[in-house]
Amino acid sequence: MAVNITRFHNVFLYQSRAPVPELLRDLAVLRGLDAQAEKQLGSLTMRAWLSVIPGGVLALLSYGIWAGSVNADDELSEQAILLLKFGFFFGVLLLAVGLLVFVRRDRLKPRDLDNRRYGLARVLLNRLQVDLAPDAPVRLKLDLRPPDVREKRVRQDMVGWWNTEFFVDPWFLLETRLADGTFLRIRMVEKHQKRERYKTNVRGNKTKRILKLKGFARLEVSLRVKPERHPGLGALKGQATNATRLPPRVELERVRVAADRLSLRVRLAKDWVAQAQQASADPETPSIWEEALEKDDASRTATMMLLSLYQVVRYARLRGKQRAAQGRRQSV
Repeated sequence: MAVNITRFHNVFLYQSRAPVPELLRDLAVLRGLDAQAEKQLGSLTMRAWLSVIPGGVLALLSYGIWAGSVNADDELSEQAILLLKFGFFFGVLLLAVGLLVFVRRDRLKPRDLDNRRYGLARVLLNRLQVDLAPDAPVRLKLDLRPPDVREKRVRQDMVGWWNTEFFVDPWFLLETRLADGTFLRIRMVEKHQKRERYKTNVRGNKTKRILKLKGFARLEVSLRVKPERHPGLGALKGQATNATRLPPRVELERVRVAADRLSLRVRLAKDWVAQAQQASADPETPSIWEEALEKDDASRTATMMLLSLYQVVRYARLRGKQRAAQGRRQSV
């Protein structure tokens, strides 16, 4: 399904059910729109400052010279006064133009998407493609709005001295049926807190606004299978917990196992990445790159969760086949 660019720029939501190649093409369109928005915002920011700074300096300088000449012994000539008026009004005009450019930039800012979100979808689709039947449909839903929009705020309360807003952002959903008939669902929900308070200094003549942002992400992978092909699956919660393998620092929050489904839910830091780059052996690698490599890798985590669940599914399926074979031998 081709992306309707006009509609997308109004809602910043993407939802489609199509084969992987079509979804990847749509994600490439979103990536292009994001790159275009980043370039446009950078250009607007530069234009705004190039108008605001010279305009403000020119207006203040012109006004300062005129105000200083009012009480001076030597009066300015009419031409000098006219030139100062022209400089003042031209500076105010430049200042107003710069402020209008800043306003336009803020209105276009939602078009600057979080690269991690469509990047995670692209990585997971590429990895899952080998386990899908040809032309198998995949349902993909992405909410690319900022996590702190009003629609995602669930409550507002005081936490200590902080006025706190709580946001819940269920932005990612991927559903498909794998080649062996297993139904896969991957969900990601981010939770954020925006804390704000005002602090007054000891003298009481200055108030400072303090803003803190906290948050984390929950990643959940679940499988739904046919219970007749996986007898006894509901009793394998212990095996599922022991079979779970996760990257370092990723916290396992929940394991659920039933007769026809099983799921894992983990907790990631708020600064997770879609795909971590390979570590460099160069000792001169910048420290900022090394810090990026240490962040939680969401795509790797989802892949390891899926493989962990499949170990339990294969075990239940193999045990069911063995029991069926034993039953046939006993009946003979």
